[in-house]
Amino acid sequence: MINDLRTLALHISGVDFRQVNSQTALCLLSTDMGAVTLHCRSDFPADACGKRHQKSWLNDALRQQRKMPEFCSGQSELCVFPEVLIRFGVTVM
Repeated sequence: MINDLRTLALHISGVDFRQVNSQTALCLLSTDMGAVTLHCRSDFPADACGKRHQKSWLNDALRQQRKMPEFCSGQSELCVFPEVLIRFGVTVM
């Protein structure tokens, strides 16, 4: 049986400039099993609009989640509610 990890909401909990050409954020993924906090990065220039960074942070958070052993092994499936993807303009999982 596969356990679903459903992302109920994505909350950008902090923004921190780590490098001249990069922004990072702590992304809190709320799920039906609890919450996961990930340190995410954006490859957009620091002065890019916030929406672009948010989309990039979400993509990075999902990339990190997919690399976790339970997802790589197929023991768990990563599912994201469509409303979250639409809100941040993510079209590819």
